[in-house]
Amino acid sequence: MTTERNPSVVISGAGPAGAVLAYLLVRAGVKTALVERHEDFSREFRGELLMPSGLEPLHQIGLWQDFEKVGQVRIDRFRMFINRKPFISPVMNPAKTALQSPRWVSQPHLLEMLVKKASAFSSFTLLRGTRVRNLLQKEGHVVGVATDTHGDVRADLVIGCDGRSSIVRARSGIKAKADALPMDIVWLKLPCQPNSISNSIHFYVGQGRLVLVAPTYDGGVQVGFIIAKGSFKSLRELGTKGLIKRIASYVDADVAHALLSSKSENVKPFLLSTVADCVDSWSRPGLLLLGDAAHTMSPVGGQGLNIAIRDAVVAANHLIPALREHTNSNELLSVCRAIEEERLQEVKTIQTNQANGPKLMLSQSIGMRLLFGIVQKIGRGREVNASSDPAFKQMLMGVTPVLWRGDA
Repeated sequence: MTTERNPSVVISGAGPAGAVLAYLLVRAGVKTALVERHEDFSREFRGELLMPSGLEPLHQIGLWQDFEKVGQVRIDRFRMFINRKPFISPVMNPAKTALQSPRWVSQPHLLEMLVKKASAFSSFTLLRGTRVRNLLQKEGHVVGVATDTHGDVRADLVIGCDGRSSIVRARSGIKAKADALPMDIVWLKLPCQPNSISNSIHFYVGQGRLVLVAPTYDGGVQVGFIIAKGSFKSLRELGTKGLIKRIASYVDADVAHALLSSKSENVKPFLLSTVADCVDSWSRPGLLLLGDAAHTMSPVGGQGLNIAIRDAVVAANHLIPALREHTNSNELLSVCRAIEEERLQEVKTIQTNQANGPKLMLSQSIGMRLLFGIVQKIGRGREVNASSDPAFKQMLMGVTPVLWRGDA
């Protein structure tokens, strides 16, 4: 079976990069098929923090009003603790402007909104519950994808936005250099929300552990427990209640009480191995990789969702004029390489920051323990303006500017 429609672009993966890019392409009149292996988005997502670096592009492309209807929690500050004692409290947005406040967002709701917006255009085709099995190739050029339920879908360009375990990347033969970070992260979503968490994200450092606690839009908390790589086996033997009790021993009294009092019968801890990688090339003739398919981001630091959106906007800036002009395959490859060139500096900088920070925080050396004790006494929970601090500003706003050029 071969689909009757012959889109200009096939995107594999309706995650943030794929959904945003599909919307921008079809809005500009580029015939696009979006292939998503799941029937819906009602599954658990872990990285759901949108920084101003991800919010600003959504505003630029005209989706702000739609975005504000998506389930989310506005984050006004981070609270950082060392050995359960307050260290500093970076205030994200002293001026209270909407675009400057990070949001802990429901990613399923966000993706459904993007797909719904794209579906308003006749140039859009969504293939839900469809897996890409292989790439179609002709004379060394990728010319489409082979799927399990819709046969062959041919296109001028195939874009892999199918995440860290990308089938498109695997079938393309493009190699990735991985940096296996010395940590794993255990995620739990609990049906409780301490008052101190309502509009803030807590980070707890010390004793060789790093814990993140963030509010969810439905009145719960998302807990990320960063541990030394390979140490989950002993934690799993504790059971869910025992794991929650262990996590509670690393957080402040208010949060610990809420965690220990929460109903954990239906809580399922999820282990995510942290890895950062980047392919040796984002493209080959007829093919482009974006998001985690091109550069897997560590979930530590909350940057993956933002980077994916920024990748998509930059890609659309380059691809829309090229596809409208029916650029040939060789010229299209040059366009894809220009996308990689524009995005690579930011990706590499953030990957480096994501690796180095947790490595220091997880250290149990005598020197680091002494340093933690000193800086905690200096900080004592004081407020700081995050936007005026170079390190925090980079985390919030990104490394390089991303500006939407419009549909024209």
